[in-house]
Amino acid sequence: MSDEPKVPNILVFGTGDTKADELQFMAEVIRAAGGRPVLIDVSVLADPPYQPDFTRHDIAAVAETTIEAIATSGDEYSAMALMAKGAATLTRKLFDEGKVDGVILLGGSMGTDLALDVAACLPLGVPKFIVSTIAYSHLIPPERIAPDLMMILWAGGLHGLNPICKSVLSQACGAVVG
Repeated sequence: MSDEPKVPNILVFGTGDTKADELQFMAEVIRAAGGRPVLIDVSVLADPPYQPDFTRHDIAAVAETTIEAIATSGDEYSAMALMAKGAATLTRKLFDEGKVDGVILLGGSMGTDLALDVAACLPLGVPKFIVSTIAYSHLIPPERIAPDLMMILWAGGLHGLNPICKSVLSQACGAVVG
């Protein structure tokens, strides 16, 4: 048996088409903290400028549809609900295969809704961290918050990858890896 510590696999969720800089920064912080980031893109309208481990097309396929069908599903809420279905299903599958040690999710209001679905599919004790523009606000019904979920307000995130945003993202990534 090896005395080397296991490298934790951390699923990193976000819309890579609009938050690529933040998601790539998070991946760097997770690597520096000793984790292995697994980037999962939940964008609807465009591919990110980097290659995620799981693309938006992969997420759509897991939801038993296509990204084209999701993009034309009627409105942004139904589109994100379909992406949430695919993201939660994939997350649970990866967890059941022993490939998930924690998750960190980045988003605004709709991204947070998706994040809550992903967090709910994992059992108690699996690290779950949401970085959100609406963390713990009245917009989130208490019954949607997993008992072991950690959240942090992403106030600086509305203005790009700035020092405030980097600080918040670094704290969240350190917490989920730790």
